[in-house]
Amino acid sequence: MIETKGKGMKTNHWSKVKNIGFVVKHRHPEAHELAIQVAMLLMDRGYRLFFCDESKSLCRKLSGSKGKCTEVVSKEDLPRLVDLIVVLGGDGTYLSVARLMKTRSVPVLGVNLGTLGFLTEVRKEEVFDVLNGILHRGEVKISERTLLRVVVKRNKKTVFDALAVNDAVVSKGAIARIINLHVEIDGVWANTVRADGLIVSTPTGSTAYSLAAGGPLVHPGLECMILAPICPHGLSQRPMVIPDRKAITVRLDNMPGHVYLTVDGQEGLDLKDGDSIEVTRFTKHKLQIVTSPERDYFSLLREKLNFGGKPNA
Repeated sequence: MIETKGKGMKTNHWSKVKNIGFVVKHRHPEAHELAIQVAMLLMDRGYRLFFCDESKSLCRKLSGSKGKCTEVVSKEDLPRLVDLIVVLGGDGTYLSVARLMKTRSVPVLGVNLGTLGFLTEVRKEEVFDVLNGILHRGEVKISERTLLRVVVKRNKKTVFDALAVNDAVVSKGAIARIINLHVEIDGVWANTVRADGLIVSTPTGSTAYSLAAGGPLVHPGLECMILAPICPHGLSQRPMVIPDRKAITVRLDNMPGHVYLTVDGQEGLDLKDGDSIEVTRFTKHKLQIVTSPERDYFSLLREKLNFGGKPNA
C-alpha cells in the first residue's frame, strides 16, 4: 500500500526488505563506528548486508562474528542487489550513491555525519528510530526527486553521459576570460550568456551552487529546472526557472581558454570548441530519498540556512 503525502512525497508500507546496502564515508572513524553498530543490529534481525568495496575492512570485522551475513560488492552494483541503501557520511557521499540510479531506483537513507546535509537529513541519533520505523512497522517517508540526464555531443558523437542530482555546471578555467554560451530551450534560441559559467540545476540542487550564484530557493516537489549564470557580464542576465519537460542545449560560442563541465561536483569533462551540452529530465524514474519523520523541507531550510530567522515571540 502507498499513502500519498502531497506531490513528490509519499509513505511506503514495506514488507519485503531483505537486503540492505551500506556506503560509509572513507576514513571517517565516526562513520565507521556507527556503521558497525547499525550493521550488528540488522544482522541480529536476519537482514543480509552488502558493503561497497571501499568498506572491505568493515565487512571483514562483521563477517567474522556473523558468518556469511555480509558481502562486499562494487558500489555500482548496490542498486541492483538491495532493497534499501544506508549512507553514512555527508552530502558528497550521498551524491556518489544517488547518481548510480540509472537502471533501478532504490530508497536511500542518508545519515548526516558531514556539515550541512540537505540530502543526508537524518541525524545520527535518529538512525535507529528511523530504521525501526522502516523495518518493524514497514513505514518509510520518501521524497521523490527529479534527476537530470547530462549528455555532451562532440562532432555528433556522445562523449559524456551522466545523471545529475543537484546540477550540471559549465565554467571557465582559472585564467580564462568570460565565456559565451548559446542557450536553446526545445531547439529555440533563448539566451546568449556571457559569464564565468552557467548552472543548470534541479529543485534539489537549488540549495547548492545555484543558490550561491543568486538562484532561487525551489521546493523539491516542483517539476522544473533552474538556469543560473555565474558572475554574468550584464545586469540583464538573471536566473530563470523553466519546466523540466523542456530540453536545454548549451553550445560553446567562442572559447577564450579552458572550459569545464562538472556534474554534481563529482564527474566532469574538459570541453572543446563546438561541443554541445544537452540537459533533460531523466524519465525512467526519480531518486527516492528517505526523509526524517521529525522535520519537513521548511524546517530544514531554517536549520541549515537560518531561513527567515526565528519567528517573533
